[in-house]
Amino acid sequence: MNNTQLHIQDQRLSLKRFPANQFDKSLRAWDAADEYIINHVCDELDTQSINNICIINDGFGALSCALSRLIPHANIHVFTDSIMSKHAIEQNLKGSNLDKNHVSIASSVNVYEDMCAISSSNSSSNDLSTSTVSTDSVSNNTTVDLILIKIPRTLAYLDFILAQVNLTLHSQQSDKQAVIIGAAMVKLVTSSALKVFDKQLDNTKTSLAKKKARLIFAEPSGKKAEHQQKQSERFVKQVSDEAISFTLHNFPNVFCREQVDIGARYLLDNLPDIDLPKNSKQDQVIIDLGCGNGILGTSLLQEADACNKTIKLIFVDESYMAIESARMTLANSQVSEANKANAEFIVSHCLSDYLAQNDGNNSADVVICNPPFHQQNTVIDDIAWQMFSDAKTVLKQGGELRIVGNRHLEHRLKLVKLFGGCKVVASDKKFVVLSSIK
Repeated sequence: MNNTQLHIQDQRLSLKRFPANQFDKSLRAWDAADEYIINHVCDELDTQSINNICIINDGFGALSCALSRLIPHANIHVFTDSIMSKHAIEQNLKGSNLDKNHVSIASSVNVYEDMCAISSSNSSSNDLSTSTVSTDSVSNNTTVDLILIKIPRTLAYLDFILAQVNLTLHSQQSDKQAVIIGAAMVKLVTSSALKVFDKQLDNTKTSLAKKKARLIFAEPSGKKAEHQQKQSERFVKQVSDEAISFTLHNFPNVFCREQVDIGARYLLDNLPDIDLPKNSKQDQVIIDLGCGNGILGTSLLQEADACNKTIKLIFVDESYMAIESARMTLANSQVSEANKANAEFIVSHCLSDYLAQNDGNNSADVVICNPPFHQQNTVIDDIAWQMFSDAKTVLKQGGELRIVGNRHLEHRLKLVKLFGGCKVVASDKKFVVLSSIK
């Protein structure tokens, strides 16, 4: 079975997951929900009248690539919270010779503002754009005609997306009503997800299931649009906890949005000491890799303040909303202005984007990490491996990687293989904190 060739609507697309060197070669860059929604659009809609398509949450680019091929005259505007998805879409557009088509990619943090801009501009103004549309090729009708949404697992994120979609469509000056279609495998088309659709939109209906996938159809809700909050900051969840002296600010798609993540909580009690390397005239450089809402990095900055030290703390995550959460958490904390000014925020796949943008080799004294063990809906350890490998690259000689992980994941074996050694800092029945020195 070829897991990189999608055959659909008499077309063949070359699609790969990102990163391409994943251990499990059986995983595909699309699912049955992608196929279902592509076939529905091409078989049931008048594609010639579709000029602007918005695609939200396109995992690896199956929807973007297919519709770029099948509706070539349309401008396609993709919104994602993941830089890994952005890289995947760019990779697959290029692999299918579609990278010169009218496709732009933007962060979903400001999806309302960017979708509204489509009505007044021929492409997204967000700097995440992978390509732009020439003025000569744009139709006079620049309103959004079709909105396709891959249903996320996080209901708060779905709620945010649908609220922005509804507001956008009501801001358009057009008599033509845009078509809204959601798609997911049936395990994600839950009663709770449908309630979110009913909350934000009208006339929610579902299709029959095909290959364990289902579509959701809905229409804008006029009576609710006036009461919805358009700015993403209005959807931020503030979380206080006795384990920390500051408030977490969690955007809709941040992991463990309602409370302190239990892994991060365990690492809080076992963070590395704030200290300067021997014979160093510079501030200590610490990277919070996979920072989420910034709980670990902000805690280290508070510790630095308590020691009357300044450190350079670099927050890194592949989620745009996570980086915005970390930025807001730090900004609203009592960390000194000197240490706030030293902080840096980078959206990056592991540390690859950071390394590409900076001379990051041998630059860090410490890397702390609470690594994920899944990508989208798939359980894998590829990302943890990449995080550990990248951490070794950026660490100075004598630098430390300190991680927390579930005991059953056996991260210790990985660290021993990479660093030649690993120390158990702390452990309980569920978690283990490990340290490796370069």
